Amino acid sequence: MRFEIKAGTVEVEHGAIFSGLDLAVTSGEIVTILGPSGCGKTTLLRACCGLTALSSGERWLGDEALQPGIHPDITLLFQQPVLYPHLNVAQNIALGGSKAEGKKQLADRVDAVLTAIGLDGFQQRGVASLSGGEAQRVAFGRALMQDPKVMLLDEPFASVDVARRLALAEMTREHLKERNITVIHVTHDEEEANIMSDRLLRWSEVQPAPPDGEEE
Repeated sequence: MRFEIKAGTVEVEHGAIFSGLDLAVTSGEIVTILGPSGCGKTTLLRACCGLTALSSGERWLGDEALQPGIHPDITLLFQQPVLYPHLNVAQNIALGGSKAEGKKQLADRVDAVLTAIGLDGFQQRGVASLSGGEAQRVAFGRALMQDPKVMLLDEPFASVDVARRLALAEMTREHLKERNITVIHVTHDEEEANIMSDRLLRWSEVQPAPPDGEEE
């Protein structure tokens, strides 16, 4: 589903994180925004999903102008996987399912997701025993269970080594394209960006520097 930020601005006490930003992502497209740490990429994703309120501007999902706050069809995957240590892998992934699902239906969906992300047989594993890459796969699997229309990826592979990061990027792209999920992915790593994206935008293209050349 098409997602847009129109004339989006987020202001804080010391100035604007970004101002008058326009971003449109077509249905099923993966757009990567490439920029250095601290430039505002995470704030943009938080604004897209509703965790951070826009000071001005609009969010659109398809033909719907979104109200402030989070939306069930938009999922944010954080840089560090947020997993619950008292739950095993299957239970963590099942949190992304619907309360209306029957127990067997939910278990079958969890098993299918684990197979898809290469963690078949990990159902009963404790999350404390997982590597960084495995933990991020579990977080991604839980996000897939939500059947989102839009997924926002905040440097999701930053906590793993280079070889695993690029492999995870390839796997993630494959599953997102299979499900036709609309994606905004942010990173400071150009190689990762090239693997993931249908369209790559540098931060300076989506948020040009002020005329005097000074950063906000």
